Order: sequence, then structure tokens, then C-alpha cells
Amino acid sequence: MCKHSVALVSVAAASSPITFLMMSERPIPPLDAESDCYRKALAFNNLTLSYIARGAPLDQLLDRIASGFSCHYPQRALAIFLFDPETQRMRVGAAPRMTPQFLAEVCALPVPDPDTPQFWHSFTALGERHQLCLLEILPLRSFAGAVAGILAVCAQTRALADPAHLEPDYREAVGAAVSMAMLAIERALVPVHTRVEREAPGVADERMALAIEGSGTGIWDRNAVTGEMYYSRGWKAILGYEDWELSSHLEDAYQRIHPEDLPYVQETIRQHFASQSDTYQVEHRIRCRDGSYKWISSRGKVVARDATGNALRMIGTTTDITEVKQLTEKLAKSSRMLDYLTSEIPGMVFQYRMPPGSQGFFTYVSEGARETYGLTPQQLLENPSLIDSMIHPEDLPMFEAARQAVLDGGLHWMLEFRVIPPGQGVRWLRGQARPRRLEDGTTLWHGFVSDISQSKAFELELQELALTDHLTQLPNRRSFMQRLQEEYSRVQRGMIEGAAVLMCDLDHFKRINDSLGHAVGDQVLSHFAALLKGQLRKSDAVGRLGGEEFAVILSRANLQSAAEFALRLQTSFASHPLLHEGGEVEVTISIGIALMQADSSGPEQVLRASDDALYRAKEKGRNRFEFAPFTGP
Repeated sequence: MCKHSVALVSVAAASSPITFLMMSERPIPPLDAESDCYRKALAFNNLTLSYIARGAPLDQLLDRIASGFSCHYPQRALAIFLFDPETQRMRVGAAPRMTPQFLAEVCALPVPDPDTPQFWHSFTALGERHQLCLLEILPLRSFAGAVAGILAVCAQTRALADPAHLEPDYREAVGAAVSMAMLAIERALVPVHTRVEREAPGVADERMALAIEGSGTGIWDRNAVTGEMYYSRGWKAILGYEDWELSSHLEDAYQRIHPEDLPYVQETIRQHFASQSDTYQVEHRIRCRDGSYKWISSRGKVVARDATGNALRMIGTTTDITEVKQLTEKLAKSSRMLDYLTSEIPGMVFQYRMPPGSQGFFTYVSEGARETYGLTPQQLLENPSLIDSMIHPEDLPMFEAARQAVLDGGLHWMLEFRVIPPGQGVRWLRGQARPRRLEDGTTLWHGFVSDISQSKAFELELQELALTDHLTQLPNRRSFMQRLQEEYSRVQRGMIEGAAVLMCDLDHFKRINDSLGHAVGDQVLSHFAALLKGQLRKSDAVGRLGGEEFAVILSRANLQSAAEFALRLQTSFASHPLLHEGGEVEVTISIGIALMQADSSGPEQVLRASDDALYRAKEKGRNRFEFAPFTGP
């Protein structure tokens, strides 16, 4: 993505000129990417974009954007106004620090057409009358080019309006606010049927959210840098809260956890943040809105880390297991009462005995066996080995090892595994129990097995979302680097002789955005991504690294085959240009090629070498490819 600076433009308003800011093409000075300020801003923006992707309410998104800006710049206030074409008036989208009088007059201002000098003069004159030191009045344009609203920033004093105070990080923040506000507005305005059609090839966020709500499972999203939490409507409903209730502060989340369970939860999170566990999984009590406590089971995973391995973002699901806990405590009651109670539970409750030196057997199985294993309780009581025969072959060693660990003295059994019920497809189950050793050496299990196929599907969709570029539907940089590391390992182990790594960049892409607009630029990127994907073999890999840069891994390729691929790609792109408004959008590509061999220093060095070759191709006139001379140690 191209970065822009903010240039001062003077526009006459009423009797005196007023200065405000517009976006220009001049690159801003580089920011300190290692600073806490930059990392917090990046984390805030990433989390805001994830909320936009999930379809959070527009008013909440705009208020988050405006409030976040004002927290970072306390001496400046940001306001967002939305244009209503039916009433031909502006309405307040978010203005947490503007005066009610000013907002009322803005909303009363006639706006036949917001994309005219007359409206801008009227707005700036109104700001002058209220003694506002306006810094920016920026149009919020839709992808179609229409003005959907405006974003305004004002300062507390005239001194802050001086260009000397407009530091690069402030300009970057304004640009980010404009982009996020417009994305939020666009998503809110897109009709539902159009949105579904657009999302069908990728991750259908709304469909996934509805499925989560219907399953009684809640989803949460934690910003590990700021501590900010996002809860789905279903998560809040588990505790009895309405959608607009509950704060996003981590401290409030910890206060809801039962005091006896809090150290265990915090230690489990710490271990997962420190990469000491593959997933985060806990069961604990939590306080509801009415003051009562529920038992919940939460499972999550860090989906983003920085270059040093520090956790940035963690996503997970929460399930109410209160009934399971209560029923587990009542397993000693009569069989009739137990049958009645467990028939209401979506899972299998069981008691299992394993005498020393002999095969184990079930002494109790609830009706939930039909839903989990596709078997009747009587079938399992008569032949418990039926379960082992249904376990997925890849999971059977893990299942047997977990069972043996309990026999060797383990205090808790919790396992997720796949089964293949008779005549059905693969199903994910979660089993948990607290085995007890009897005086005669028998191990007695009281446990519960539930179907978590839906939760697993949600996790896979979340992982796909975290590893896919939304615009092109290609793997993103994180996903590509993982594949590059895997290919390098294969080369090092001698599984393949070598591979070629290509860096591709669209020439003069900025001109497309400037002359035809970012919407057309996005179409060009998607068009190129489709052509590029069509040239690959199944063994190859591709990813969008950012902006107009793409990378390719050609497995088992040498310089000649890599050059043939590069030429074929350039020819295909040139002969199949994007059509726009009856004309062709002509774009060329430059390519850098590097070989990855057994003596290569590492995957990053190979990628850097291909990037250097790409730079030489740019220097030599573009629309060509160049080779990296050497990538060894």
C-alpha cells in the first residue's frame, strides 16, 4: 500500500481563508516501526479492521475510530459526519469531543450536493463561527467516487494548526482514520445479497457469525499489545449481557473470573503467549450479569506474533459447560435420574472402569452416544472396543498415549480427536474426564464426550482469515513465509534439488491509482493475481507480500525454467489486460529471480536476493526480469 503525506491547501471561506489538509502524493518521512507508539497504533488499526470485517455496527466502528484518534492526540478532536441523500442533510457518525451546538448546526445545514465548493465553504464558515481551529476537512469517498460523508479534525489552539506541528505520525494517523472510516461505511452500505456474493469465494464472515450465534458458542478476540477485548453477541449472551454491554478492557475481563480460578487462567495464558503450548484451553467459573457463576470452557490460539515472537493477537471460542459440570457431580445418583438428566445434554456422559492388567469397560453410557459416536449406549456397554475402531487412524496413537498417561498416574484426561462413525463423515470430538484410582488399583473414569465439529470448523475459518489476503484471495505475507521456510527445509534435507523464488512488482502502479482511482487499482491487483495463479503448478506457491508486490516459489526449478515462467507470465499479463470503461488498462511487470539451493544461507536471504534482482530490473527500464547472482553463505 502506498503511503501518503498531508499537504496544506488554502480555501477561501466566507470573509477569511481557512486552512485545511488534503492527501498528497509526496511520501512521508519513515516512521519508527520499533516505537511503542507505532506498535500500539498498528495493533489498534488491525483490531479495528477485524471488527469492520466481522460487520460490527457502523456507529460503534466510527466512535472507535474517532475516540482512538483523540486518545492519541488529546489536543485535537476528530469528527465523522455521514451524508443522507434522502434528507439532503449531514448526520453525526461520531464526534466525541465536538460541542452539541456545532453538531446541531451541521445537521441542520442544507446539503443538496456535498461534492461542491458551496458546501465546503458553508462548513468551514460554520466552523469559524464556533471558533474551531480546523485542521482537516476531508471527503469520505465511496469506491464509486461519491461523497458518503466528511471527516474533520480541529485543534484546541491556533498554534497547533501550524504546519510545524503536523508531524509524520499524525499525518499517518489521519490517513488511517480516513481509510478505516470509509471501509466501515462501505461495508455498512453494501446490500446483504451483494456481500454474500462477494464473500462466497473466501471466508463468509456473516455466515460464520450467524452459525456461531446459533450454536450457543461465543467468540472472543484479544489484542495482546493493548489488552483490548472483543466479544461476540453469543459470548455476551452466555453471561446474560446484551450486545451493547460489557467493556473491552482486559482488567474488567479478569474481574469476572472466579478468584480461585484466576491464577490458573492467567498462568495458562502466560504459557501460551510464551509458546509453551500449541493452544490455550481452560475451564473455569465466571460471574454472570446477575451475579451468579457459570462454568465455561474457553479455547484459543495466538494467530499473530511480531518478529521477536511476542504475541500480538489471540482468537478463541467459549462454551457454557455449566450443565456438564453439574451433571458430572451428580453421576453417583440413581441411574434413572442420571439417564433423565444426561438425555438433555448434547454429548455423551460416561463411567468407565479399567481394572489392573485387563481390558476396560463402560459401566454407564448416556444417550448422547448416538450423537457423538453414532452408536447406542447398549452397543458400547457390550463392546467398548468399538470406539477404538472408529478413531481416525492419524489420531489413534495420540488417543492411546493419552489413555496410557492416565493409567501411569495422570490426574486429568482431556483430548480432541477425530472419529469416523459408521456410514458418516469425519467428526471432531472432545473428551474430558477426571480419573480416580480405587484401592484395588482399578482406574475409574467419570467423563464427558462432546461433538466439537462446528467449533473446529470455526477455528479453520479463523485461521484461513488470518492467512489470506482479503483483496486477491492469495496467501498473505505470513502464510507465504511459512511456505518458503517449508520449501527451504525440503531443499536442505535433499528432498528436492532446488527451487526458484521470484519477486514480481507491477510497474508504475501508483499512476493507476492516481489516474483511475484505487477501485480500479484493486481490480488490476485482483486481475493479475488470477492470471498469476493460473500459471502455477500444484507444487508451486504464491503470495501477496503487500501493495503491488507478489512472490512465487517454483518447486524443482532452475534458472532456465524460472526464466521461461517469468516470460510466460509477462506475456500473459500483456495479452490479457484489464478492461475498464471500454478501454484497456495497460500495466507491465518486473521480476527478480533467485535460486534456492542446499548451500543457500536461508529463506529470507533468498527472498532478499530476488528482491535485489527485482530492483535491478526496475533500474534497467522495467517490464523485464533479472537474476540474482548468488544466494549462498
